[in-house]
Amino acid sequence: MTRYLSRLIIVFTAVLLARPAVGQTATDRRNSIVAEVNDKIITRQMVTDAMSREAELLRRQYARQPQLFGQKYTQLQADTLEALIRRELVLIEYQEKGYKLPESIIEQRILEDIRTDYGNRVTLIKSLQQSDMTYEEFARYQREKIIQMVMRGQFISKVNIVISPRQIEEYYVANKDTFRSGIEIRLRIIFLDDKKHGGAEDTRKLADEIHRVLQTGDSFAEVASVYSDQNRATGGLRSEWIQRGVLAPALEKAAFALGQGQVSPVVVTPQGCFILRCEEMSRAKLKSLAEVRGQIEQTLLETEQQAREDKWFEQLKRKSYVRQFSF
Repeated sequence: MTRYLSRLIIVFTAVLLARPAVGQTATDRRNSIVAEVNDKIITRQMVTDAMSREAELLRRQYARQPQLFGQKYTQLQADTLEALIRRELVLIEYQEKGYKLPESIIEQRILEDIRTDYGNRVTLIKSLQQSDMTYEEFARYQREKIIQMVMRGQFISKVNIVISPRQIEEYYVANKDTFRSGIEIRLRIIFLDDKKHGGAEDTRKLADEIHRVLQTGDSFAEVASVYSDQNRATGGLRSEWIQRGVLAPALEKAAFALGQGQVSPVVVTPQGCFILRCEEMSRAKLKSLAEVRGQIEQTLLETEQQAREDKWFEQLKRKSYVRQFSF
């Protein structure tokens, strides 16, 4: 059968599967073809399997934001399909160019991966059985992954990419806000532990009373030195500067809403009650070029490497037959 004829059969099959035929089941739709690369096909199920871990993370992260989750999921779906297409293009190039990696090297790498990821072959086999995958399928997948890694290393690398001082300086000037350190604050904290004050209800009553005392003008440091269950010796003062991302979400929200010298409302947490005072505040500072030069150079290297990768894959696509179908 000629390649042209086989391609027609595959495309005809894809069209039939893509149409919502009468009586079509969820399994039919799940296994419908979403892309064709020469004589190989990529199904909806292959995309779903490849993105399963990332999709689960998205579900957890955006559980209360269904619209945003939908947008992120659609983008992940598209990115995963593109990655699978590129994988097939690399394998086609490997075969057509007649490259030959010694099987002994591939076998050794597979054994190393087994030791690293599973510990031993017995654990691997048990894991594969749970995933309905045979060892032969696993070995083939690992072999193709190694080929892809070697091919990418040969044709897409940072070798001979030179980033000039001028490029670094121009990037720094154009992206200065990226290199500003965030607002930092120093806090005095009164913490009342539920376990030490008769439970959550009694602790909240005590916290409210202390808060009323502070509103009359009493020194926060003096009150903290008497009542706080943490940092009592320093009047509730935490010595370190605090940036966003350090405190628990509820405390961070209250702390960074304060101006210098202001006291927060009572913040209730599962552990107890907090009252915060912003002792000092440091506005965002611009890091010097010397401090971020290495970071900028790495960013520019990765950007240029990505451009090389995209260009290489466009060349591979032009040499092959690539067609995508809607999900």
